[in-house]
Amino acid sequence: MRAIGYFRADANTQKNGAAKSSIDFRDDFAEYCDLNLHQQIKTFGDLNASGNGRYPQYDQMIEFIKESRSNFLVVIPDSTHIGSDLESVARTLIFLENNGAKVICDDEDFPAPLQNAFHVLGVTGISKTRSAKIKESMQARALKGQGLGRPPYGYRNGDAGILETVKNETAVVELIFKLYTQEDMGLRLIVQHLNERDIPTRRGGKWNVVSVRDMLKNPVYMGTYTRFGLRLPRAHEAIIPPATFREAQDTTRSRRPVGRVSRAEPFLLSGLVYCGYCDNKMMGVTRRQSWRNKDGRRHRGVYRYYQCQSRNNQSICGYHTWRAPLLEGTIVPQLTLALQAKQHNLSDSSNGNQKPELEAVWEERVKNAERRFIQMMRKTARGAAKLDELAEHLTELDNARVNAKKATIPGADEDVLANWQDVDFDQQRDFLLTHVARIVVRDEMARVEV
Repeated sequence: MRAIGYFRADANTQKNGAAKSSIDFRDDFAEYCDLNLHQQIKTFGDLNASGNGRYPQYDQMIEFIKESRSNFLVVIPDSTHIGSDLESVARTLIFLENNGAKVICDDEDFPAPLQNAFHVLGVTGISKTRSAKIKESMQARALKGQGLGRPPYGYRNGDAGILETVKNETAVVELIFKLYTQEDMGLRLIVQHLNERDIPTRRGGKWNVVSVRDMLKNPVYMGTYTRFGLRLPRAHEAIIPPATFREAQDTTRSRRPVGRVSRAEPFLLSGLVYCGYCDNKMMGVTRRQSWRNKDGRRHRGVYRYYQCQSRNNQSICGYHTWRAPLLEGTIVPQLTLALQAKQHNLSDSSNGNQKPELEAVWEERVKNAERRFIQMMRKTARGAAKLDELAEHLTELDNARVNAKKATIPGADEDVLANWQDVDFDQQRDFLLTHVARIVVRDEMARVEV
């Protein structure tokens, strides 16, 4: 394959205890091409960044690739030569591949750039050496079937590290599997059954659909230990017979809808609406119904509304709902007044140290976007996701940062609100995420907090 070599001398790559020279990098690239039967086309190398932070030789390489209109293999010593952190490595990698270049590292153990980045850069705030030692220790414990971290509900970590049953929790596990396999109850009915009888979770909270679902598909309850790709049967005392566990899996598969394609449209206020009774989030729900009139003609209807998540997932709180068109139409006039009031209060405020609630909300949103990006980068690094998906998460992160900045600028995007009916869904959504901290609703009331 036609190969291009690229390096940055300020990446401080070592050879025999000393920083590599430009000659070292060029010789290594030539050797790599000879060993792997690649055709050397050109080598680009930067000693350091220019005053504006750009790398001149890197820019020349990009121009060369674009003008050649050909596919190249770009060989780098390691990922630090295209970025100083995980995010910059991902951005450069996506840019190069979008321009017809495949990137590979001259590293026998970690040739893939994203895997290499986690190896040489790690995650901010985490020691790579310490992380590797912890992983080795955890793998050694896993080989013995010893518990790692917080044990699943129904078990505790024994003195020897082997999972041991907890008597009062064991009865609840058995009850959940019985309700699911013998009483033919669905997940929400099981949650309702547990919560109505004041059976608490380990932390004393309410059960929800996710915790029950995860319990029903966890092989730990039939005595099987799974970690780091290991699967050790009869590693500890079982709570559920294997036959019952398999029956639960069969039941789950039988209840999955077959051949139905979901085409649910996104909800404009998703993630912003909170129940005024329990303070949990309201979730968007789409219901499709069909019926026949007396004349035999069939009719279909689609109903979209926001419903209290506590009711849906934990079977607590009341059946509080708002039709989506009604709530979304109610919010816009309120938002105009709320933003005007906020601007007036900011102008008259003498307390300059008080952080607005929306700013704190956006800080959290940016952190969440960064966390999702790192998770997707790990997934892409191990081949479980495509680079296009990683690019989407980078775009999401960029949007979060831009909107967080807009949220601190008075009067930003005023034209969007003034022309609300003429802007598209994405613009409306971005505006709401930028300016709304939360929307609190009760059965007869909706309040916007900015």
